[in-house]
Amino acid sequence: MENGFYTSKDFLPLVAKASKAGMCACNSRLPTLRGTVIVLGAGDTAFDCATSALRCGAHRVFVVFRKGFTNIRAVPEEMELAKEEKCEFLPFLSPRKVILKCQRIAAVEFVRTEQNDLGDWIEDQEQIVHLKADFVISAFGSILSDPAVKEAVASIKFNRWGFPEIDSETMQASEPWVFAGGDIAGLANTTVESVNDGKQASWHIHKYLQSLHGYLILEKPELPLFYTPIDLVDISVEVAGLKFSNPFGLASAAPTTNAAMIRRSFEAGWAFALTKTFSLDKDIVTNVSPRIVRGMTSGPTYGPGQSSFLNIELISEKTCAYWCKGITELKADFPKNIIIASLMCTYNKDDWIELAKMAEASGADALELNLSCPHGMGERGMGLACGQNPELVRNICPDPKRHRHCKYRCGSPGR
Repeated sequence: MENGFYTSKDFLPLVAKASKAGMCACNSRLPTLRGTVIVLGAGDTAFDCATSALRCGAHRVFVVFRKGFTNIRAVPEEMELAKEEKCEFLPFLSPRKVILKCQRIAAVEFVRTEQNDLGDWIEDQEQIVHLKADFVISAFGSILSDPAVKEAVASIKFNRWGFPEIDSETMQASEPWVFAGGDIAGLANTTVESVNDGKQASWHIHKYLQSLHGYLILEKPELPLFYTPIDLVDISVEVAGLKFSNPFGLASAAPTTNAAMIRRSFEAGWAFALTKTFSLDKDIVTNVSPRIVRGMTSGPTYGPGQSSFLNIELISEKTCAYWCKGITELKADFPKNIIIASLMCTYNKDDWIELAKMAEASGADALELNLSCPHGMGERGMGLACGQNPELVRNICPDPKRHRHCKYRCGSPGR
């Protein structure tokens, strides 16, 4: 690169591309380094640059960073690898300027850093260190390099490191229309902090844009809702007297394993959900792992007699009390969403009535009588064991209905 200077974002892609040259027709070669290389930074990227520099021909590699060893952000494995490959570490040094000779890097001037009594890092201007170098790789953040971008923001104030001066609260620069964060502002040490800078800036960008048009700016952050003509289309449907705000919902299956998952679906906009099929406590089950096995269905009684993969996930492992409480809480928070309780019992009139009453009391909008899923429970006389016998279905269905005022259906979850 120009004058022997690389950023990690320039250097590492070149190394990666060359390392894969055998798998493509690009015939890329590793960057050619020589002599002494200084890597600035103490993160994973810096140590990647250091070990890669050795493989590119460097004789000595110094990893220089502003704070001590206890402040290194890289994972221990990266640091240990750099040690094994004979990289040398120089802590408590902050770069001040690059010294050129014949338009090539000849050395870097550093100033010693220390912590004061308050724990703040300061630079001791009386302790100056010069390190000879042939190449410098910057791996402690991003810089503005695009000429067009640099020209566009030329009017804002920059500090001596070349970072724009930013208000750490609003992320706003000296020009009110410029906001910055993360590496480019020199404020963040980690990716998480950079992401937070973006979230912080987004609110203040919104406030700035609102102010340009004279809109009221609330003190409490609250982004506006945006509507288009498509939002005016009514996609609600009514089925069996139940009004669904939209036709999208979750079947009684893995996505409704617990009430929290149903809550997340409602928050995401799903209109309805069927609970995972639950039963009375006396019929409680424990699922097994793995759930998918190769086997033979058991003939005309419980399914077609053919070789298959069997799903031996059973009904919900959670109690009836758990689901009833969950339904009550969900209906309180999402009164317009439809919740259908999926029930399963043996061929026992009292069991169906008891379970239906509990589901009704919880606030469920409808019932699904599970009479058609194998669930690996045919031996208990439940599910498909009942559903394949028309007489049993005819006898079971009226029992919950005559004790309920809400809708119900018979069938298999998801069908």
